[in-house]
Amino acid sequence: MNHQVTLDVDHERCARDGLCVRECPLGLIELDEDDFPRLRKAAERLCIGCGHCVAICPKAALCLNGRDPETLTLVDRSWKPDPDKLRGFLAARRSIRSYKPEPLERGEIKRLLDAARFAPTAVNAQPVHWAVTLDPARTRELAGLTVDWMKSVPDMPYKGWLAAWDRGEDKILHGAPHLVLAHSPETARWPQVDCATAVAWVEIMAWAMGLGTCWAGIFTRAAQQWEPLQKALALPAGHVTQAAVMLGRPAVRYARIPERLPLRVQWL
Repeated sequence: MNHQVTLDVDHERCARDGLCVRECPLGLIELDEDDFPRLRKAAERLCIGCGHCVAICPKAALCLNGRDPETLTLVDRSWKPDPDKLRGFLAARRSIRSYKPEPLERGEIKRLLDAARFAPTAVNAQPVHWAVTLDPARTRELAGLTVDWMKSVPDMPYKGWLAAWDRGEDKILHGAPHLVLAHSPETARWPQVDCATAVAWVEIMAWAMGLGTCWAGIFTRAAQQWEPLQKALALPAGHVTQAAVMLGRPAVRYARIPERLPLRVQWL
């Protein structure tokens, strides 16, 4: 990044413990002759604005790019979940394909997506943008455009889905009231991974909120290839759909956790 970076140090608060120096991912902070932190000259070229220096300081002595550390949320250690309960929570999450027809409140969706702002991205580039359908009719319209793309593809393997659509059954987005898609500039460094990671966080947060999601893989492929669908989405110029999920309230409740393949790991 080529930009102006400032790091203001409150000398009265600073414990001169060197934590910020140790934790800067790119080694862009050094100690001056009095053991106070300061930026190296390379910071203007290399700093990714991750905020590790501010986050690690227990004294709130650092101000990065003018942001008062006292305005940042303090970490509450009680947020840490029990590992066994968390494992069970993750294992119990299901991909939902049966939804109640009622749409969610806009505030619920915003709360869901806001949690995904904190998903990690390559070099803290944060390239993830969101597009969300609010009207179930709009969601069905996008499903129909996906069907149009599928019909245009020679040897499309999902003939049954097309037949179901003609019978009035939605096997594309499964009647979900909402579609959430993550898009990014095509020039981003690692956009597909960044967007997929953010969507994974959306899935976990949705489960915690009592909502259901399911990856919309066939829609994502269509959105990347089918011009009529791209025009309907009207994403910013140069942006590409990287991932998408259906979203709504589950119409079913699962009682058990099905088995998965044994852990496969190579210890190096």
